Amino acid sequence: MTSLEIEHPYGSSISVEELLLPRDDVVAEVESSPGTFDLAHGPFLQYERTVTVDESSGTVTERINYQLAIPWFGWAYALPVRHALRNHRTSDKQPWWAPSQRLDARAASIIGTLAAAAVLTGFLGNTFSQMLTFAADEFDLGRSGQGVASAIVRIGPLLAIGLVIMADRRGRRLIAIIATAGGAVASILGAFAPNLELFVAAQLVTRTFSAALGTVILVYAVEEMPSGSRAYALSVLGMASALGAGIVLWVLPLAALDVRSWRLVLLVPIIALPLARSFWKHLPESRWFGEGAATATLRDHRAALGGLMVITFLIAFYLSPVDQFRNEFLRDERGFEPWQITLFVTTTATPGGLGLLIAGRMADSIGRRIVLVFATIGGLGALTLVFNTSGALMWSLALVAAIVSSGLLPSLGVYRAELFPTRVRNQAVAWVTISAVIGAVLGLLLTGWLSERWNSIGSVIAVLWIGPVLAVAFAWWWLPETTNRDLDDINPEDRASQDRG
Repeated sequence: MTSLEIEHPYGSSISVEELLLPRDDVVAEVESSPGTFDLAHGPFLQYERTVTVDESSGTVTERINYQLAIPWFGWAYALPVRHALRNHRTSDKQPWWAPSQRLDARAASIIGTLAAAAVLTGFLGNTFSQMLTFAADEFDLGRSGQGVASAIVRIGPLLAIGLVIMADRRGRRLIAIIATAGGAVASILGAFAPNLELFVAAQLVTRTFSAALGTVILVYAVEEMPSGSRAYALSVLGMASALGAGIVLWVLPLAALDVRSWRLVLLVPIIALPLARSFWKHLPESRWFGEGAATATLRDHRAALGGLMVITFLIAFYLSPVDQFRNEFLRDERGFEPWQITLFVTTTATPGGLGLLIAGRMADSIGRRIVLVFATIGGLGALTLVFNTSGALMWSLALVAAIVSSGLLPSLGVYRAELFPTRVRNQAVAWVTISAVIGAVLGLLLTGWLSERWNSIGSVIAVLWIGPVLAVAFAWWWLPETTNRDLDDINPEDRASQDRG
């Protein structure tokens, strides 16, 4: 329980009358007795504010006792919430760092739990791409071989479709638990692989569970967040996933200790095993599970599904090679050591978290499509230049690319679940993910093949940028605007059977 005590002298910027009114900003209050206010709505497990007027000293004292309902990442919001509670807002508009639409305790608890899962998906989804260049040294694997190995591992989301279908039939919570434990165990086993084949096989299983977990938490977030905060929620999950990917980079220098020391990185997920138990105890089933029209099928949503698959394919065709061959580019074409790679990626990518948060709020306010266009043309355009420049300009462009392109996740990612009814929502997300996998595989194979013949990775990346440009043009024409629309408004077949109370 956190306690605040704020003294307001008479004549301060806020009047006594205002202090004695229920708040409606980061928290909505209800007056339980004169001068005492309890929680009506907000991201708190417990909340009470008392106001005492001392006319003799000419001061008004506020005492606020509260407990945030955000598990795992409550520390990240502790100072912003404390500051917001100390400073009354004159309107119900939320602070810049908060979602546009205030969360209740359940939503705050769920997004905190999902963020912890996103850290794991970020780690599991990036270990292979970061470790492959070092594993290739041990297994004597060339660029073409790396492209083939990467293509095999990226088939994981295809295998994840079975788990994802179960999430629509058996529940989101069960699959989240299975995928969390399974992904961690598979990564650990991969650390002991005696040959390339078993290493790739272990990473394929790891990627399968990671893809299933990523699908389920995306659907969870879209289903549990209010309509004006869904893109923001995906931004939070994206930041958490980036933290997981960052952990890979933090331990990346271990890979330089010895030709086999890259295996140590794969052991890190052992600390995630207790996470599955935490999900079992604290993560409720999605309130949308079991709702919606039982007869809903993806066949009735072919247009939306096909459009999203095309857009996602084109973007993945570009982004996957960028991600996979970045370390190879920095090592071979820019002469970076492992510690320099860590420094480059960390210093240029970390500020992208701020861009992600801002983009999420913008996608919830001004619209998904405009954010998508800006992120694709501006952000990915800068990223393309990163692979074709050097020195300070390369570092600066990487920073710009990280901040601007971060808008892709909240603007495009939220469509994956919003456009489909409850009964097939996980399946839809999975099929869109599969289209991304196909695009990623083809992009990797083409990049590996062309880069060896052209003796340049940057030139190939420049050609591949045509894909995202085509994708954003198609998205602007094809995708509807879903900002601030309820799920049962977007999908009318859910409306008849879902009581939103």
